[in-house]
Amino acid sequence: MSTQKQLTQLKNLVGIKKAIILEGNVDDIFEFDNSYISIQECIFKIFDAKNLSDKYIYDQNIGIKGKKLQSLLMSNESSGNGVVDDYQELFGESGEKNEDELHLKKPTDFFNILCKNLNREDEKKIGFIIDYSDFVFSDQTLEVDDRKALTEFSKSLKETNFKLSKVDELSSCVIFITKKINQLPPSLYLDNPEISIITLPKPSRDERKRFLTIVKSLIRVTDISTEFENIIDATEGWTIIELSHFVKFSCNFEVSLEFNKLFNIYSFGEKTSPWEELSYEKMLNIKKELLDKVIGQNEAVNKVAKVIYKAFTGLSGITYSSKRSKPKGTLFFVGPTGTGKTELAKAITKFLFNDESNLIRFDMSEYGQENSDQKLIGAPPGYVGFEGGGQLTNAIKEKPFSVLLFDEIEKASPKIFDKFLQILEDGRLTDNTGQTISFSETFIIFTSNIGASEVMPDLEPQEVHNQFIKKVQDHFTYELNRPELLGRFGNNIIPFNFIRDIELKGKIVKQKLQPLKAAIYEKYGCDFSIDLNNKDILNILLKNADDRRGGRDVLNSIETNLVDRLSEYIFKNLTILKPGSKIQAIILDNHLEFNLVG
Repeated sequence: MSTQKQLTQLKNLVGIKKAIILEGNVDDIFEFDNSYISIQECIFKIFDAKNLSDKYIYDQNIGIKGKKLQSLLMSNESSGNGVVDDYQELFGESGEKNEDELHLKKPTDFFNILCKNLNREDEKKIGFIIDYSDFVFSDQTLEVDDRKALTEFSKSLKETNFKLSKVDELSSCVIFITKKINQLPPSLYLDNPEISIITLPKPSRDERKRFLTIVKSLIRVTDISTEFENIIDATEGWTIIELSHFVKFSCNFEVSLEFNKLFNIYSFGEKTSPWEELSYEKMLNIKKELLDKVIGQNEAVNKVAKVIYKAFTGLSGITYSSKRSKPKGTLFFVGPTGTGKTELAKAITKFLFNDESNLIRFDMSEYGQENSDQKLIGAPPGYVGFEGGGQLTNAIKEKPFSVLLFDEIEKASPKIFDKFLQILEDGRLTDNTGQTISFSETFIIFTSNIGASEVMPDLEPQEVHNQFIKKVQDHFTYELNRPELLGRFGNNIIPFNFIRDIELKGKIVKQKLQPLKAAIYEKYGCDFSIDLNNKDILNILLKNADDRRGGRDVLNSIETNLVDRLSEYIFKNLTILKPGSKIQAIILDNHLEFNLVG
């Protein structure tokens, strides 16, 4: 849908319908008769083209404004409310004014006048605009004055003597302008054949291109000819006014900037994207850095590295679309619990942005209710929490350069997948206030345990890989009936292996015992010694670990077989512990005991 098509529809319906509600992108400027003008000016030009006798605009603050106000018929009801007195005060008994304002005490006064003038018996056909109609009615509950105003408006639509001989004549028309139709009482427009609703969208790509072509010479961007199409794509979802602001913003700088830098300064206030700060030398070490954090998932790390290589070289999704609005990368981690999916997401964040705080994590088990999608983008107007905005959109506003982690995605409400589809396809999301949020600088990771209870750990690694892929495909195709999401994930579904190798488990144990040793030394000044090269000790530490529960169960087993016993030993020997001594782990009767040395 394009703005121009909707404006054409508006032009076609003026005088055919007595009332039109114009909603959506009404605060923008629009291309009309080879110029860019406001929607109010567009409507007035349409009124002129339809040869309406007079045209007026009303809002609560100003009242009625327009030429030839004396030609308006005043209703009897208005005379008791000060309208006639106000009119005489403005114009006197016989004064003439081409243009002025008629102040009204309340909306019912206007609707009285509207009723009288939409159904005039003379030949005058009048066009009215009700501007800022979001604020005409108090709220959805409708107070007494609101109901009176609606009653008068209903009269204005119905009180006409239908004449077949005049069926081809245009009628007077009133146009309500509102940002969102749900700001108006439904009783105003539901089941009413005299009213049409027209939604003005954000400008289409062609419409943005036409405007940017006109102002192309003013855009201070290096190599504008090469970047011009990228500018059009990157500004998807912007209004014409926003485009004009961007052009003005580019003129702030004495020297033209690269488009990406200018876009980041304008959108985020940051001149340099962290993606641009990734050096070739750092990228050479990506696999090593990730493998230092996540043990036993070499295939997953290799795949992650390939996706980040594409982001680094600027080729992410380039075969699917030339737009630069898509996220930098999308990954779907699936596999047994406790195998490092979340840990790898943290490692990716640290690598890309040098700070784990740039990881924005959403536990999707908290978004299982049907209306949970509203938590992400914000509640609709009139609902509790509207002012707070959405949790996801707010987070991206605050940290546009981030890794987005959606943990345990299978637990989310199916309605949320519509939002994910929009993010993955368009790289943007509109929050409850109508603001479009860009995800073009984010890296998105989904994690899931789909199939974890069905795939057995004693299978060959390749078979484990194949089964997890199939479980994910079946889940989205048959259970959720959303196969289109699989296309957005592409070949970036990454299964994680079961951790069965005793050496890998030993590395996990060694990694996790470092904080324990540090804590004992910090609090008691004692060293803790345990020989992890001793396979008997390692077997005792791991004897309760189930391969199906991965590294998390390794930690549970360490807790049971080491930490519980060690804490009890320290408690019993608090009086004799002293700085410089050593607590040594030994095997006794197939479990761990401890000696204090020094």
